[in-house]
Amino acid sequence: MSEHLKPVELTAGQVIYEAGESLEFVYFPTTCTTSLVSHTADGDSSELAMTGRDGMVGVSLVLGSGSMNHRVVVQCAGQAFRMPADAFLMEVSRCHEFQQLVLCYVQILLTQMSQSIVCIGHHSVSERLSYWLLFNRDALDSDQLKVTHETIANMLGVRRESITQALGKLQSAGLVASGRGKINILDRDGLTDCVCECFSLVSSETQRLYERAGRTPEASFESAEASLQPVGQEQDLLHKYQDAYDFAPVGFVSLDRQGQVVQTNLAGAIMLDIQRSQRSLSPFAEFIKPADQSLFLGFHQEVLSGKCRRYCEVTLCATDHRSEMVVRIDATLDEMGEECRLVMIDVTEEKKLAAQELAHERQLQELLARQPFMLWFKDQDGRLISANSSLIEDWRHFAQDAALERVDFQSMPLGFSGQRLQTSHSAGDELRSGAFKSS
Repeated sequence: MSEHLKPVELTAGQVIYEAGESLEFVYFPTTCTTSLVSHTADGDSSELAMTGRDGMVGVSLVLGSGSMNHRVVVQCAGQAFRMPADAFLMEVSRCHEFQQLVLCYVQILLTQMSQSIVCIGHHSVSERLSYWLLFNRDALDSDQLKVTHETIANMLGVRRESITQALGKLQSAGLVASGRGKINILDRDGLTDCVCECFSLVSSETQRLYERAGRTPEASFESAEASLQPVGQEQDLLHKYQDAYDFAPVGFVSLDRQGQVVQTNLAGAIMLDIQRSQRSLSPFAEFIKPADQSLFLGFHQEVLSGKCRRYCEVTLCATDHRSEMVVRIDATLDEMGEECRLVMIDVTEEKKLAAQELAHERQLQELLARQPFMLWFKDQDGRLISANSSLIEDWRHFAQDAALERVDFQSMPLGFSGQRLQTSHSAGDELRSGAFKSS
């Protein structure tokens, strides 16, 4: 393919293609980024997807269209390889691997475009700006972006003042430095804490698709031979499992061997009160109350060593969005023995109810034991016996004849309510055996 590729310089704001214009060339960015932009009849614009060094401009050709449906604009200036459209189509038809790679990128663009709809409707300007900065930073492999506030505002479909205000907050936090016509990213990891989950979803999907497309033909053939289901059904099944993981009512959290969070589902992120894009390099023990941290760390080491423990219960620290939470944690090692996979179940209400029942039971025990008309005795077998003192005129004589020992409340066991008791309703009555329940 190299004989068909020509390096070209692209400038910021340059329009590569207008909507409906015939595609004479395709472009493979190397040190620049481009945007697929939609315009309204009133002149407003909105960015649909971005392309960097892992993508190409002109994928409509492989889908049978000779033109673009939207405008393609250069965002950050740099270089790209340009290739004639007819040579591109010839290579696509000749090389199966190249065809699969191009189709893979078509799916990546669709993922970007569909996620942008969610992002525009549900996420703040600051989160969307962080997404835009991170995407271009990774696409260029450079911490310096040559771009104006006006350009970003046009791409995000917001006012310039909103971009300036959002950049000011990021700059105050020490994450970026904004100058005339350029933005320097000072703390990429810190910027990922401010971005919406769309960035993580698109990035992970891009990586997954490219890893799938990067398999050797032999491996792909063997995989197809071994599969009992068509690829389409297999993909549907995988997506169902992914949905079951993401939206399960219990928290799933994966830790590395150092106890740092590497992955969560939605419920797990809510329990820890973090965004899923924040999960990297966060020690799980920091989310736990100090009194329970040593308990969990010991539990984690037991799981890593292959020992089996049923579960442990710890209290998660209160956050700005929720109070303290008691969780029951089950854990297991992954197949490689590198990650500890946790299942977290919220048992806060269960613990509260158990504590209330215990307190109520002790209150009843104390109330019954302190009643002035009740006397408590212990027989030779250690069984507790209650007798109504108002019906026993001479309880000392009664106790002596029956070989009973008087029991004071202070010496009574707290859990005596489940023991077998005997009661007497008068001095002359025969003692009858029975079970006493506080209820």
